[in-house]
Amino acid sequence: MKKIVTLSLIVGALCTMFASESAEELATKKCGECHLMGEITKEKLDNMKAPPYWAIAKKARERYENEEDKIKYIIDYALNPSEDKMLFPIETKKKFGVMPSLEGKVTAEEIKIISTYILEKKF
Repeated sequence: MKKIVTLSLIVGALCTMFASESAEELATKKCGECHLMGEITKEKLDNMKAPPYWAIAKKARERYENEEDKIKYIIDYALNPSEDKMLFPIETKKKFGVMPSLEGKVTAEEIKIISTYILEKKF
């Protein structure tokens, strides 16, 4: 019985580790070109096209109380962006503009995985 419990814990830990890696890979692949993700380099900072992922997570945390609303907001904004939905100050809006819609480039389920990932990150 002890072996089964131990094996279950190991399998669970491995599944969590791999799920988190695939969420990170998905976020980097789908969002990293514009939103500063992964290793921060001078080149990335110089070529940033949108606020970094951690700033998006911070703004969603400030605006919405529960996780479900934060995730719904990020999904909605990614698929149907508009200036009135932006959570950033006017200076940020002027610098980056309104993000183009990701409809047809990413699914709502993928955005949910990405949103959960960036909201769980501690920075």
